[in-house]
Amino acid sequence: MALPEFLQQWQALPQLPELYLYAIVDSAQDARLLDRLHKITPRAQSQCLLADAQGPELSKAAPHLVILPPVAEDAEAWLLLFRSAASNPASLTIIASPQEFAPLHAHLVQFTEIVLPDGDEMYFAFWDPAVLGTLVGQKDDHTLHVPGPVLSARQCSKLLTKINVWWYWDRSGNLHQIREDVPQPDTDQVQLPLKPTQVQLNMLIEASVPDHLLGYIKETQPELLIDIPEGERYMRVEHYLLEARKLNLRGMQDITRYICAGLIYGSQL
Repeated sequence: MALPEFLQQWQALPQLPELYLYAIVDSAQDARLLDRLHKITPRAQSQCLLADAQGPELSKAAPHLVILPPVAEDAEAWLLLFRSAASNPASLTIIASPQEFAPLHAHLVQFTEIVLPDGDEMYFAFWDPAVLGTLVGQKDDHTLHVPGPVLSARQCSKLLTKINVWWYWDRSGNLHQIREDVPQPDTDQVQLPLKPTQVQLNMLIEASVPDHLLGYIKETQPELLIDIPEGERYMRVEHYLLEARKLNLRGMQDITRYICAGLIYGSQL
């Protein structure tokens, strides 16, 4: 559990102006975490980040911003958060911000949609740790399939403008902190919703390819993964994906077959 490490990083931050602590809880990754937090801290304010996610069913699969109590090693809410992060790193991220709840929520909501090069709009899951690390180009995260950064310096500064530190856990369970030491000027020129270029969009699509392949294998051939520890499955799939690309395999069906063969035969492939 990384709570002592997080506590040290939190205590090392300048506390002027006063910083508030928040979590973005992804209910699509852990449908019970938000309710469990509310039972522990019933007065904690929370709100869905997706404006169109109306009704209890849609809200259950959406990200929520939650204000957190003061951090302490023995606090029940913090122990719950770090246990959840250890078992499912994609279930939450933590933010330190001088902003109160309403303005921070409004700021984050602006990034939940993007406009594609063809003009279509779609949800933008920046709260997903694997996406977040790729967006900002987190240099100490060696689990990223696409190292990034995807965002330009100004776009990244726009996203982090109200955030002092943003913590997330990578696929191996390691804690990372995103900090912007030198804010970029003229971030007002960055239009929202974001309009990624085709190159940026291609990077985002590629970043999720190993996850989609792993999900497909889990659904269709789960027996291939039984003997592989949960924490090693992603890296194993990514390894065989890169090998398939080196062999000039491009079709997803051929790539998937190669990965499955790799999972079966291992080094004998």
